[in-house]
Amino acid sequence: MRMRGFVAGGLIGIAAGIILSRRKPGSVEWFVRRADQLMTSAKHRMIEQVLNRRFGAEERSGEHACKSESGSSWNTIRSLINADARVKHEAERILTEAGDAASEQDKPH
Repeated sequence: MRMRGFVAGGLIGIAAGIILSRRKPGSVEWFVRRADQLMTSAKHRMIEQVLNRRFGAEERSGEHACKSESGSSWNTIRSLINADARVKHEAERILTEAGDAASEQDKPH
């Protein structure tokens, strides 16, 4: 892309934004918010597809993934932990330490 085309496109975009904001003041804000929502949802879908492609085959056939977003997130975390033995060992160590710390807090002083 030539610099001339880039500058011309930028100027045309600025002019269109000014014209649109004068006619309908809230439309530019709505457009920017909607574009942000679309980009965020596209990013989340792409990340989930990559994780499913990489770790989906390692999931046990007996497990059923939840339809809710939080359920699929926990299943993804579980599959990431189970994928590597060192990570699994470290996670179990952290859970036991957290369990010990929680039981000490429950004891009366």
